[in-house]
Amino acid sequence: MVSAGLSDAIKEAGLGPGDKIPSERELGEQFGVSRPVVREAIRHLAAKGILEVRTGSGVRVASIGHEAISESIELYLTQRDALDPDKINEVLTSLELRAVELAATLATEDDLERVLASRDALVDLPDEAGNWVAVAEEFHSAIARAGGNEIISALINSLTDVRRGIGQTGVHDQRQSGAVMEQHRRIADALSRHDADAAVAAMTDHLDPSARTSS
Repeated sequence: MVSAGLSDAIKEAGLGPGDKIPSERELGEQFGVSRPVVREAIRHLAAKGILEVRTGSGVRVASIGHEAISESIELYLTQRDALDPDKINEVLTSLELRAVELAATLATEDDLERVLASRDALVDLPDEAGNWVAVAEEFHSAIARAGGNEIISALINSLTDVRRGIGQTGVHDQRQSGAVMEQHRRIADALSRHDADAAVAAMTDHLDPSARTSS
């Protein structure tokens, strides 16, 4: 299949987002097929979000964000009737505990500044603000990035999107109750001390519904 061969060729050539791929003629010669076949392969990869067809500037490698992964995961789960919030939360919990453990060990000063800035944004958010969930999710996203594992970070962001899409917002349903704000503080403080055990313990409490109280 030409589209699979083209995808492999892009990887082997080390092409990244925004890089232009060879012309249809060149690709046809490379794969020994006609230009219409190459064109169809390009359309197939563009539909998958791998390539981007830009009028007047050729075909380029697309920049794939976690949103594209979210859509794929949600479609996969929907097709299997598996959009179960409990199962999604189970996977997210495992990923977030590993992410905070890595962050406690590997976070740079810049990483920690982003985490602390996200925590401070939560503290300063007015009670009536309607974007509590988005600000709280950014706190978790900053921790995931600080862990240095791009795959874990992408999966956390993607599964968070999926969970929100089915009307579930996890630990942040409680808004900024005193217990939740204290949990955020404990997590950030443990990361600042590079204390992995304390960070995991604080995140475990944060993700455990029994550790929260209603606001």
